[in-house]
Amino acid sequence: MTSQGPLTAWLLSSTPQALKRATTHPFLAAAGRGTLPKTTLSQWLAQDRLYAQSYIRFIGLLLTKIRLPPYNPNTGTPHHQGPEQQAVNVLIDALVNIRTELQFFESTAADYGLDLTAIHPEEAGPGLAESGSITTSAGISTTGSGSCPGSTGAACEGKKMSVSAAETGELKNGESVLHTLCDAQGECQMPTGGEVCSPPSPQHLQDPEKQPLCEPCRPPTGRSAFAGPQENGGMVFFTASRVTHAYIDLFMSAGSAGVSVLEGMAVLWATEVCYLRAWRYAAAILKQRESEAQGGQDADGGALREKFIPNWSSVEFEGFVNGIGDVLDMMASQIKGAEEAELMRGRCLEWWRQVVWLEERFWPAME
Repeated sequence: MTSQGPLTAWLLSSTPQALKRATTHPFLAAAGRGTLPKTTLSQWLAQDRLYAQSYIRFIGLLLTKIRLPPYNPNTGTPHHQGPEQQAVNVLIDALVNIRTELQFFESTAADYGLDLTAIHPEEAGPGLAESGSITTSAGISTTGSGSCPGSTGAACEGKKMSVSAAETGELKNGESVLHTLCDAQGECQMPTGGEVCSPPSPQHLQDPEKQPLCEPCRPPTGRSAFAGPQENGGMVFFTASRVTHAYIDLFMSAGSAGVSVLEGMAVLWATEVCYLRAWRYAAAILKQRESEAQGGQDADGGALREKFIPNWSSVEFEGFVNGIGDVLDMMASQIKGAEEAELMRGRCLEWWRQVVWLEERFWPAME
């Protein structure tokens, strides 16, 4: 500790406006009001899940940096846990929590019909963003949520195709009645519960004169090799967005060999305290909504109000975040020499600014 006070308090006060923007985003306000569309929530949740997966590796990298001091096992007197042991404790807690969190993502998504592979149209490239239609790597056509919309429009070439007929090879007017995917429309024509449509073939995209617009529907046999975005629809692979990639890169940098444990712990605490403050903001709006009896149906089906907001704004989560902060402050207070302490504070401040910058941009843009 220096004359500037604990490191965590100093960091929180260093960028007040940027921190406010990152933790009071319109996405969070919509979440609290119950007006956040299910597709938008799915797109954000899909990226947050990838972030959580990279978090596991980050914690592992931090654990490899810590060297616990040796103790004589024959001494009968208990010893006080130093900052290294306490850091190990909170990092192990973080791993346990993130495992629970990933299971929480899966179960809640299943309960409320959320898509953990949802892709935002803007991430699919300019052409697909304009058309609003993309096809995931699983071969599912979508308007952005990543889910097959079922029977949504006119069948290809004016024919209404049947999944059962496709499976049996039934012929109609001398032609095989095959369930199809119309590239021009970019939407799956299958009835709910049918097989997944295959994307247009690369041959059709290269030479549309020789290949029909529609491909027979067939169960996918693996990841499609086609990944080139098209002006009116095409295949894109679900992956981390640009901002999520930047966050993953930040984790890998903070866990690299040339970065101190203190700096890595500062990054960990920064991500968690921003997350807690953000969802506390959403919880405050939700509480106001409930106190004013502003009911109505939740646009997301109730996942935020019933599951996500209570979990991420809970007292238990606050205790976990405060525990990381306590260890960080303890480690910072043990740095010897005022010059070295100020140097380390400056490094932590740079990490803090990067995290806050990314946190603001991790939330989806709201229209």
